[in-house]
Formats: sequence, C-alpha cells, structure tokens
Amino acid sequence: MDWKKRLTKLSFKIHGWAGLAAGIFFLLYGLSGSLLVFRHELDRYFNPELHNLVPAEKKVPADEIYRLVLHTHPNLKKLVLHDFPRDRYDSYEFMLYKRQQNLRDNYLYFVFVNPYNGKILREGGYQEMAPSFLRWIYTFHYSLQLGIPGMFLTAIIGLVMLLSLITGVVVYRKHFWQALRFRAGLNFKSWRTGLSSLHRIIGVWALLFNIILFFTGFWMLREYFIPSMWVLPKQQANYEVPANIDRLVTLACKSIPGFQPIAVNIPTVKGVDILIKGKMPQTSNLLLQGKASSIAFDSGTGTIKHYTIIDEQGLEERFEYMAYQLHVGAFGGDVLKWVYVVFGLTPGFLSISGALLWLKRKKR
Repeated sequence: MDWKKRLTKLSFKIHGWAGLAAGIFFLLYGLSGSLLVFRHELDRYFNPELHNLVPAEKKVPADEIYRLVLHTHPNLKKLVLHDFPRDRYDSYEFMLYKRQQNLRDNYLYFVFVNPYNGKILREGGYQEMAPSFLRWIYTFHYSLQLGIPGMFLTAIIGLVMLLSLITGVVVYRKHFWQALRFRAGLNFKSWRTGLSSLHRIIGVWALLFNIILFFTGFWMLREYFIPSMWVLPKQQANYEVPANIDRLVTLACKSIPGFQPIAVNIPTVKGVDILIKGKMPQTSNLLLQGKASSIAFDSGTGTIKHYTIIDEQGLEERFEYMAYQLHVGAFGGDVLKWVYVVFGLTPGFLSISGALLWLKRKKR
C-alpha cells in the first residue's frame, strides 16, 4: 500500500472518530451560533418593554446610574456600560463581570436601566433562562454553561473540528474540485448514497466557512489553556471611580471629532483606567468596525492618558478583534448574517449525516 492510500485510510479513521466523539457538540454549537447571529435584533423584538419607553423631558445622568448599579451589585471584577440608548425610547444596558466563587460559575450579569427615572427595568445572570433566553444561549454557545471548564472544553472541540475538516479534505480530495464547480452529482439510488453525496458536497462548500468559524472560536478561548486563567479572583469590595462618566464621554467626543462612543469600561479596583470604546472616524476596514478603538482616562482625575486607535496597532492586536468579527459575522449587513445562519447549520448536518453513514458502514 503506497503512502497516499495509507494517508487516506488513516484520515478516514480520524475523520470518522472525530465526528463521532464531538458530533453532538458540533450540532449544539451550530444551532446556537446560528440563532445568535441575529441576537440583538431578536432581543429587541421580544423585549419591547426595554426598548419602547415613554420619553420624559429630562434624563438621569449616566454617571448617577453607574453609581446606582455599582452600589447594588457587590463583588464585581468589571462594570461595563455596554449600550447607550439608541434613541429616545431606548434604555441603558450594563454588563457586569462578577467575581466567581467556583470554576463553574457564570460571571456575566446584565442590568437594564430606564434613563428617565433611573429605575432598573430588568436584570439577571447569563446562566438563567427566564430573564433572557438569548443571553443564556450566548453563554451556552461558548461555555456550555459550565464556566471555565466549559470554555476550555469548547476550545478543544474547536481543535477537534479543525482536525475533522482537514482529514475530510484528505478523504474527499478527489471530489473536491468537482463539488466546487457543481460537477459532483447527487446519487439517490439509495438513502445511503444520497446522504453520502450530500455530506461530501455540503462539506466541501462549507469547508472554508467552518475553518474560519472554528479556528476563530478556538482563538478567542485559547487563553484557557494557561493555568493562571483557572485561578479564581479574590472577593473584594467595589471601588467607585471619582471621575464623572458623562463628562468623560463628552470629552472623548471633543478630543477626536467624529469619534463614536459605544461602550464604557469602568474599573472596580483602584488604579485601573476607564476605557471609552468606540469607532474612530478614520477606521474603514469592515473587520475593524464597532468598538475596536478606545480612549483611556485616569479613573481618579478624569484626564486623558492615551489613545488606542485600532488602525495603528500591530497585526496581533488587529487580528484579535478581526477574529471576533469573523466569528460573529457582524461586519457585512443582514445578507451576510443570513449566510452565517445557513452555513452555521452545516456542522450539525455534517455530524448527523456522518454518524448515520458510519453506523451503516459498521452494520455492513
């Protein structure tokens, strides 16, 4: 047997066992990921009470709302003003990073606040289905609701999928170009031959998408291979920054005309800068849109310390943000999002069809 046949035989075994070992995870990640593509749109549609408020003449300052949220939620690692109101009917959304007491704890917590009276409209943890099912799905997608061990497992599954894709290329290499050129016909002489040809063709057409999807998923979770990431944070009281949040947002917009603030990272420990994250006017790269740049302020004095303009950063910093954009498909409008929805379902189809073909082969 020559080396090509040996390589194909070995790849076939690895491809089959990788699919069987992690097939259920491929299915779960594919379904949850496709649902999350339109997460923000679905969230606004199903929760009109948070985004269709009755406007009033005056608004409560964001700084006052920040201090309310800080005082009512102890033991935070970080507090983020995640979303400013989009219009006069919208609410503030805060994302809180809690200090975990166990490795499997979920550290994310959300708080919606009415900007006209400062009252909390809704709040809850990302591990709870009732307050926000989509946020539960969001955490399930990257950690299976298992905390740090879940994020580590998800990173491993990403590598397993990449191995499955690479071995699949080796196994089906003779049919690769035929499938890409629409010359690989479907054979429906039996359910097995029909499923086999569908598995091959869909696998080829979804290959690049799935490589990007699972590589970027692994890349964003790679830090959980480092032991220090498994050390739980010490419990401590929240630190309240002296600087005024509203004044800093105004100063950020004045310092760089055209800067669009999107979120504010507010530290809960002394000595850490406040970051106003958003889009710089010179940023044109589609994969660097959103809150890729930031302006750092001294949390005590409120003075500007430095600017981080994503266009001027090194390849590593730019790739870090681009990987996120490629993973979630938030850079090309609704058409691209629908492409992500459809192709995001292919890992599930490939895992199911692959398992059925394997069982049929074993039976034979």
